[in-house]
Amino acid sequence: MIKALIFLSVILFVFFLFFFSSKFKRKTMALSLSILIIVMSVLILALFLLENNSEEKLYNPPKFDGEKVIPGFFDEKN
Repeated sequence: MIKALIFLSVILFVFFLFFFSSKFKRKTMALSLSILIIVMSVLILALFLLENNSEEKLYNPPKFDGEKVIPGFFDEKN
């Protein structure tokens, strides 16, 4: 969820830069675009290079056997 928030904020920043680009000087625009390109490349590399280390777990829901409730539990798949 946080990745989507960061991605959307960067996209809004890009639209802001292009919308108001006529008011900025050429050096300021080049600097901001280079910073933006660096940030986007780091985010894309992090998205692809970071591994998902979470183990696959199966959830067994709680069951009612007629007298008492048997609680649910996670079963790790190996």
